[in-house]
Amino acid sequence: MKKKEAVQLFGSENCKAHFARYGKFKNKSIEDALITTLKQHYRTVNIIKQGRSFVYELDSKRKVIAERPDKRSSNGAWSIPYTRNMDMMVVASLDQGIETENAQTLSRWAVQFGLITGEMYGLLKSQYDKGLREFYIKKLQSASIISFGEERILDDFTGLTKEINGQLAGALERMKKTRIIEIDLVYKGHIKETDKTVNLYEDTIQQILILKRRLMEEYQVNSFFLLNYCNAKKVKDYNKKWKTELEKITDHRGEKLGLDYFYKTFLITMNPDKKTTIDYLEKYNKKVIREFNQDQELFLVKNENTFHKLRHNYVIEKAKRKQQRFLSENILTLDEEMEMFYNAEELSRERFKFDKQYYALYFDKNYVKRIKKLQEYYANKP
Repeated sequence: MKKKEAVQLFGSENCKAHFARYGKFKNKSIEDALITTLKQHYRTVNIIKQGRSFVYELDSKRKVIAERPDKRSSNGAWSIPYTRNMDMMVVASLDQGIETENAQTLSRWAVQFGLITGEMYGLLKSQYDKGLREFYIKKLQSASIISFGEERILDDFTGLTKEINGQLAGALERMKKTRIIEIDLVYKGHIKETDKTVNLYEDTIQQILILKRRLMEEYQVNSFFLLNYCNAKKVKDYNKKWKTELEKITDHRGEKLGLDYFYKTFLITMNPDKKTTIDYLEKYNKKVIREFNQDQELFLVKNENTFHKLRHNYVIEKAKRKQQRFLSENILTLDEEMEMFYNAEELSRERFKFDKQYYALYFDKNYVKRIKKLQEYYANKP
């Protein structure tokens, strides 16, 4: 199996974003995580050279998916501080009976669990809806959150918000390991002509993934490029061909569906034999069990407040690192003779011919301030 295919079929959101951006693995831990996932599905996984590339050699597909080794224990370190609090919000919501008979997207579940607001959910939808994106931009400009020409920073903030989906997927997987819940992945497709949504069978999904991979190779684009350079000619050509070819995808009976888009949803069902929160804490967070038992309501309120505080700090810190990295990589260094005639910062700014107001946020050190305003604005919206 090619690495690109393995990422598409088995990679986490973080893995897909990394591979889409670089076209290869530049972070060994991300590839190691993918290999661990492959080992859950196949008894042996080896990396071998095939032609000029390295691929995964897989053997003996497992009849039952193996449990993933989890190095995190009750006192273990979590890569992102607030994810421990996020897990508590999810498991407590499930314990209180927040379920649905219908499969939902991770974004919709994130709203239901209180991880993001309804407006943040709208932002995530606006990634694929130009009209909705324009609506949010005008609202932000009217509220003086962003200025004209700075629209691209909304895409950055939307990307930060989307990270919650991958983290929620991890939380649900931990609930599944504790056998608190069962999760069924349901692919859905939208039929443009009838405006109906249908469930997609596995063979239809395979057709779609093969089509997507083939078109990406044909137009030499990846997911990161498609999302961030929508005005590029090859992206426009790709989208035009994708729209035409997707309509030709057939169902399990071989009949053309007429799809205009597809997406993943998750059906979550509770295991009635489990004590939910206590079972989860016993495995992942033993040190808080006593506090939880003393006053559950107070504990959960404090936990939720801590989640939102740590999430806010995480978003700001990530914006700071991005601003610092941009300046360190893009401010030109001039020798003494050149400094007599030129200003390094002015020359650096001139290199950015497009989205000048957006890049000015970095040079003027206002990027973090805008992200902070966006976080505060959306975190307080219902």
